[in-house]
Amino acid sequence: MKILSILALSMAAMLAGQAQAQEFKFRFSADSATTNIKVQAFQKWADLAKEKSGGRIGIRVYPSAQLYNDVNVIPAVASGAVDMGAPPSGLLTAVVPEAAVFELPSMWGISYAQYRRMLAGGFGQELARRFEEKLGVKILGYYNMGAWVWGTTRKSTLVQAPADFADKKIRMVGNPLVEQTFKAMGAQPVQMAWPEVPTALLQGVIDGLETTMSGLDSVKGWELVGNLTYSNHKYTPYVVIMTMRAWKKLPADLQQVMLDTLEESVRWQDTELERINQAAIERFRQHGVQVRLLQPADVRTFAASAGKAEAAFVQAGKLEQAAALARASAGQP
Repeated sequence: MKILSILALSMAAMLAGQAQAQEFKFRFSADSATTNIKVQAFQKWADLAKEKSGGRIGIRVYPSAQLYNDVNVIPAVASGAVDMGAPPSGLLTAVVPEAAVFELPSMWGISYAQYRRMLAGGFGQELARRFEEKLGVKILGYYNMGAWVWGTTRKSTLVQAPADFADKKIRMVGNPLVEQTFKAMGAQPVQMAWPEVPTALLQGVIDGLETTMSGLDSVKGWELVGNLTYSNHKYTPYVVIMTMRAWKKLPADLQQVMLDTLEESVRWQDTELERINQAAIERFRQHGVQVRLLQPADVRTFAASAGKAEAAFVQAGKLEQAAALARASAGQP
């Protein structure tokens, strides 16, 4: 009997050791190239998770839409075809309309600290619950897309006031709200996949675009635009989603490692974005691009013009409660 007990204890210890040493490998689908700061942040997370888990967590980042683009990664993660992705919030509005709140003109001009409070507060918690309920995924966190800019071609004019958008064909990404706000400012919004954008700008098919400073810089945007308005008017996240099946396979300690290291990589990205943005502004100027940095009062003027579209959009989408919760979470009056 004593021998059996010893064997049983030995077997239990061996199994426990095996469980402790179990490795978990995940595939992360990224839309952009490795030159983009968001993909570098994803890789930073992968490196940190591997380090802090003692090698038990392995995240392989597939850049440049090798697996899925940002549109297709949403159903791919939901179905378990790939473990993780980070689509922009604008592409998730078709599933969860409340995600459009980030781009409401009334939210333009909030500080980054307010944006983070909004994500950590009641609005962010409710948004995560809705994503998880609708898609069957786990929300792990949010990366910052960085400062938004408006760029126009050399044949066009610099955007300094809402009236400068009049009749300009502007490439945009996102949801119906973005389209409606551009129309409110007199522009002609154009939905266009990114691979088509450089040629469209160079050939004059479109007059300009809305994008992020880091994204435009990563593709040598000074070769595409002659005018740049550094508006930094809104904060919109890349939402890190993970198939729930894969998340539940992780023991609790490794789930915490995943969350903690993701936040660490977000803080790293924030620091890098600030450095990249400032260097990019100078780089664009050195290449002859006319750059205008908007001040808070300027942003409020654009928000007031674009805001003509907000009331109808909020009412149609029944987003009054979500918008109020977002403002309260951000500490905005």
